[in-house]
Amino acid sequence: MRLLLAVAVAALLLSVAVLIFLLPPIVHALLDLSGAPAVLGSDPVTAHRLSDALVTDLLRGGDFAVRFGDATLLSAGERSHLDDVGAMLRAVLGAGLCGVLLLGAAIARNGGPTTGAGRLRLGQALRDGALLLAGGAAITGLAFAVAFQATFAFLHSLVFASGTWTFNPATDRLVMLYPDAFWIAVSLSFCLVLVVGGCIAFVIGRRLVTTRR
Repeated sequence: MRLLLAVAVAALLLSVAVLIFLLPPIVHALLDLSGAPAVLGSDPVTAHRLSDALVTDLLRGGDFAVRFGDATLLSAGERSHLDDVGAMLRAVLGAGLCGVLLLGAAIARNGGPTTGAGRLRLGQALRDGALLLAGGAAITGLAFAVAFQATFAFLHSLVFASGTWTFNPATDRLVMLYPDAFWIAVSLSFCLVLVVGGCIAFVIGRRLVTTRR
């Protein structure tokens, strides 16, 4: 049960981090930082609008048929890949919701968060889950920093079918809107957020356990 609750907390923290990096101000800043508008051949406002439409479709399961000028922005292959990405994102967010429900049920079974047993269960879950997530994020972040392309390709190969996620940066607009510089910034900052969030959860969890004792 303790391991299951640790996984639940890790899933919750991961889903919160994912939501942070789907927020328009965060995405817009990363697009501008990576020079994405210039790579796409548009102005920042247009690039932001296109990205917002794609993110909305990721979350709701849309068709990714946003238009750029007189044509659809993305090819059929690019839209198919985003279908896969959207399914994965929604699964991650669903896992986070399940983590909340599981953690809440476990605390309730121990008398609620105001009881000593409930605080102990919550503290252990936060501490263990934080260690699990922060450790994985630190290792992944180091791998990205040392060998970004190899790590990016390896992680994609784990979740996406071969040939469905490789695109030509000279012709495919998905990788023009989200160039390598964008993904480098996202990957490193995302892992940093996970580590920081894990550290905060660990400190809170340790205090709850110490108070209980």
